[in-house]
Amino acid sequence: MIDSLGNVGAMLADAKPAGLARLYQRLNLELRYEPKELAIYAMTSPGVDTACVRGGT
Repeated sequence: MIDSLGNVGAMLADAKPAGLARLYQRLNLELRYEPKELAIYAMTSPGVDTACVRGGT
């Protein structure tokens, strides 16, 4: 799964908004702020590129 996201370390080290935006988009990152709790809840559901090999079995 991580391999499909590209070089995550470089994106985080770069820390430029465009690079982080691409990473967050690939992770399907969702943030929810709860002001009464002074909390931020994060949820992610990264997609996975899969490949199947088909042939005579």
